[in-house]
Amino acid sequence: MKTIIIESQKELDALPDSFDEYTYIEIKSADVIHVNKAWGNSSVVAWENSSVVAWENSSVVAWDNSSVVARGNSSVVAWGNSSVEARENSSVEARENSSVEARENSSVEARENSSVVARGNSSVVAWDNSSVVAWENSSVVARENSSVVAWENSSVAAWDNSSVVARGNSSVVAWDNSSVVAWGNSSVVAWDTSTLHSYSGKGQLFGNSVGFSKGGELSKSDNATVIVPKKPKTLDEWLVVHGIQPSDSITLYKRVSKDLLTQENTKNETKWEIGSELTHPNWDPAGQECGEGKFHACPKPYFADEFRSKRGDRYIAVEIKKEDLYVWTDNPQYPHKIGFRKGKVVYECDRHGEKK
Repeated sequence: MKTIIIESQKELDALPDSFDEYTYIEIKSADVIHVNKAWGNSSVVAWENSSVVAWENSSVVAWDNSSVVARGNSSVVAWGNSSVEARENSSVEARENSSVEARENSSVEARENSSVVARGNSSVVAWDNSSVVAWENSSVVARENSSVVAWENSSVAAWDNSSVVARGNSSVVAWDNSSVVAWGNSSVVAWDTSTLHSYSGKGQLFGNSVGFSKGGELSKSDNATVIVPKKPKTLDEWLVVHGIQPSDSITLYKRVSKDLLTQENTKNETKWEIGSELTHPNWDPAGQECGEGKFHACPKPYFADEFRSKRGDRYIAVEIKKEDLYVWTDNPQYPHKIGFRKGKVVYECDRHGEKK
């Protein structure tokens, strides 16, 4: 195996596009060096604020605020506030406020306020206030105030005030003060002072946990509590259930893209500019909850996390007249979602509703 040590951008750019033997390229520089290509199954190691793009089964190790994009069965290890996107059976370990998106059977471990999106039978471990979205038979372990959304036979274990939404045939174990919403044929075990909202499937409650049975089958230990909540049957009841005083004008929330868009690159793409007033052109809310015919909003910004989770997303507050709202009362699939015909975007906020 041949090793080449690179100390400047000029030296890196001068390398040929291919080598006669397997070559290990090691970058050591106090300056920022951009690795803009990979050399056919090569291995790249980058330090000191480097930026790396690697394809074709490459293996990348990046430290010190590095940014890495790796594709083609790549393996990535990134530290120091790194941002990583890895696809095609990639394996990623990212720490220190890292943001990771991994697809196609990827395995991801992210720590220290990391944000992770993992798809395709991915396995995710997230620590330190991490936010995780996992699809397709994914397995997720999230600790320390993490927020997790898991679909399709996912297995989730959550600690330390985590918030979990699980669908399909997911299995969830929650400790401490975690909050869990479970759909489909999910199986949930809740301990300590966790809260479970069960819409279907089965749940077991232990310790001093509390379960809200909204269609699910719950069993409990002696100290646990099961509550069967009353479902709202009118718009005013829906508002009161969500802590909103009925009035002529209501403020609700949406999650939008970094460019203030929803339904991007579709015929229903909508721009939610601050200060703009929007009216739905084809108002027809009486059918299904999802889909066309209405705009959607939530009573709290973080409820909108259930419906989209893309890097750079923002939250907005929308002022809506009560007469322009529509609530689905016949056993709704998404009880935190409401339809509206017309609204004015009044400000941007954080996920708790605080105005920015």
